[in-house]
Amino acid sequence: MIKAQAKRHQTILGVLVILLITLLGSMLQGCQLENSGEQSDLFQKTSSFGSTSTPSQTAGSMGTGLAENTPTRISADDYHPAWATFPPPSEDAAITIPEPQEKLDISDEIMVWVLLGSDTEPPFTGRTPSIHLLFIHPRFSKASLVSIPGDLYVYIPGFTMQRLDTAYPIGGIETLRDTFAYNFGVRPSRFVLAHPGDFQWLVDDISSIEVTVFYPLPHVCGGIRAGLVEMDGALALCYASFRNGMDEIDRMHRQQQLIRLIFDKFSRDGNLVYLPLLYANYQGWVKTDLALEELIGHIPLALRLADTDRIGYYMIGWEQISLWEVPGYSQAQVFLPDQDAVRAVFQQAIDAIMIPEPLTSHVQTLEAQLTAAYQATIEIVPTPTPSPTPSPSETPIQTETPSPEGTTIDIESSPTRTLTPYGYPP
Repeated sequence: MIKAQAKRHQTILGVLVILLITLLGSMLQGCQLENSGEQSDLFQKTSSFGSTSTPSQTAGSMGTGLAENTPTRISADDYHPAWATFPPPSEDAAITIPEPQEKLDISDEIMVWVLLGSDTEPPFTGRTPSIHLLFIHPRFSKASLVSIPGDLYVYIPGFTMQRLDTAYPIGGIETLRDTFAYNFGVRPSRFVLAHPGDFQWLVDDISSIEVTVFYPLPHVCGGIRAGLVEMDGALALCYASFRNGMDEIDRMHRQQQLIRLIFDKFSRDGNLVYLPLLYANYQGWVKTDLALEELIGHIPLALRLADTDRIGYYMIGWEQISLWEVPGYSQAQVFLPDQDAVRAVFQQAIDAIMIPEPLTSHVQTLEAQLTAAYQATIEIVPTPTPSPTPSPSETPIQTETPSPEGTTIDIESSPTRTLTPYGYPP
């Protein structure tokens, strides 16, 4: 009887093994024939880790041509991960993960900061469509600003291939630093993250800016005429934020234009004397790892950078990217980088600040303006001359003790900030 039961168990086990093999065979066949799996616009996935797409770039006017999606099947044995010492991917990638870039040839003297603009107000964490990498050479008093499209499709270490503007909301500043190191060969040491309201308040705090608009924009921001336009915070925010389709390059041009104007206005007329007050006002809003003492120590450098042609402006433009549609139902479009061309732009920006050039007399003017503004904030209180002690008399004379008359310093408190409704002005 025991032998009969054992025989039945062996028979059942054999049937189960046959069924399992059949099921696995049908699943593998299904994986080879179908490309299943849902995709989202924010975090794209593919149905199989071994399934990738190799883009075939096609030329288009202004870089707007779409690269064709050519599926390429590779077996797991032939798949060699390229993330090196970085965290491996946790999700399937829609395209082959590129190899990490070698470190850029950059001097230890150069400071690397990243300036981020979020599309969401705090306390929420949103994408950072505005991304600018700043290289600063303090000894030569030169800097280069490189603007990078937020829709650039890169490998985010520890996650997958995704837009660059999702690196910060996915894992914070350290994930963004790893993303820069992996894809561009450079790791920012400092960061500044501003929200839409922060930018709007800043422009209002410096009493608006005058912007040269090169062509009319009748259908955005309530209509903007061509020519010199005075912009308050709300209009400047809309001008810097709107995008026509996938024309990220035009938006980066406008953002660089406003960065120039704001920095120029800060450096003139001794306005940097208000840096401690502005830092206190924005401390609870703007995120940064720059301390106030460090910023104050960089004020002389900022005045020298305000000299003529001390800051160069670069961007990852149409010559370095191609438009590509992510496979799947979302039909999302992203920018694929030409890694060699992108690296050349970064290296050009770095090489430009390694050439020393003499300063002009304009720096002395800016220093004199700042000194005068600082001295105007100091109220000199005269030291009273002590009067001799009177000799006592037999008949005391009652005198009134005069109340001291001092000079009070009226410190203007910062106004209560109110945001305009979220979104762009009508």
